[in-house]
Amino acid sequence: MLNDTTTERSTDYTKELARLRLLAQTSQENGATSWLKDRAGQDLHTYEPLVWETVADLPENPHLDSDLFSLRQGTETSGQVDLTTHEMKVEMRQIVAMNRRVRAIRVARMDHLNADKAILYFHGGAYYGGTPEDVLVAMRYLAEQSQCVVYNVDYALAPEQPYPAGILDGLAVVAALKPDYREISLSGDSAGASIALAVSQLCRSMGICTIDSHLLFYPTLIQGSDHHGKLWDDRTIDIVPEQRPAMHRFYQLFEQLDTIMTNYYVDGQALDLTAPLLSPLLADPQSFKRTTVLIGEFDPFRLQAEAFIKQVGLANGDAHYIRYGGMSHAFLNFTGNVPAVQDALEMAAKLV
Repeated sequence: MLNDTTTERSTDYTKELARLRLLAQTSQENGATSWLKDRAGQDLHTYEPLVWETVADLPENPHLDSDLFSLRQGTETSGQVDLTTHEMKVEMRQIVAMNRRVRAIRVARMDHLNADKAILYFHGGAYYGGTPEDVLVAMRYLAEQSQCVVYNVDYALAPEQPYPAGILDGLAVVAALKPDYREISLSGDSAGASIALAVSQLCRSMGICTIDSHLLFYPTLIQGSDHHGKLWDDRTIDIVPEQRPAMHRFYQLFEQLDTIMTNYYVDGQALDLTAPLLSPLLADPQSFKRTTVLIGEFDPFRLQAEAFIKQVGLANGDAHYIRYGGMSHAFLNFTGNVPAVQDALEMAAKLV
């Protein structure tokens, strides 16, 4: 339910992708450049049809089962379409550093195997689920378009290995790769984006390196947030009246997910959830240079993402915010099927 995918392709895919590519920036203020890539004409503030299929049938007062097995099944993906047009090399690596052994999938164009810029990517899955393979199709395209080497990191999952294990895995990968690359960028989607921001903070504070850029797809940015507060107020989101009830039910589902994933992530540890490694929204925004956030119009994490990018923009003057009309959470699952996803990967590649 939370991670539904499709094997269908959007109607007029090529035409819509061309339109999205031509959309200019919407605003530039307070250090943040924004692109609001809304749907066109009468489709303004409506769900992309393939995304609508995943939310339209949610029942009133939906209930999310907290059983770990069921939740992990909900993070499984399928149906993505490879968008690359160059020959790519994909290989498994075992990275050993800082007394940790971490698997990563290394992805690069065959004609850029020795590129001096690397992107370390952390998959989503609410801290307890997901695999690097889930986003491999998207990572192939990101590597091709950015001409960077992408390391798709298989970090430790909770609750078997709770916070901060996944962050320490990411830190170890950065430490191991730093001597080989002129620039290192961190990226991730959803919970993986939160992991990336925690790794970035540790890299800086421990003197390992300063991360050159951050590419964040629909990040989760705060633990233990107030679900009755302004960061979760879906009444502030513009949407056509007939689709608002379904969007509200999706928000209700994500409020439950937000609590469940935090509980699994900390696994009973007596932790301060406002700590900046757990809640990057509460971190020093100067820590995050060249930050790009890409998110869907109807994503329940949209409001916290907007609060974050505003802080980072004001602090550093180099933030980018890209919002896609009609899209919701986990849109990388629609790689090759929905044109907004291809455009998002292309925008990320340009801004790395």
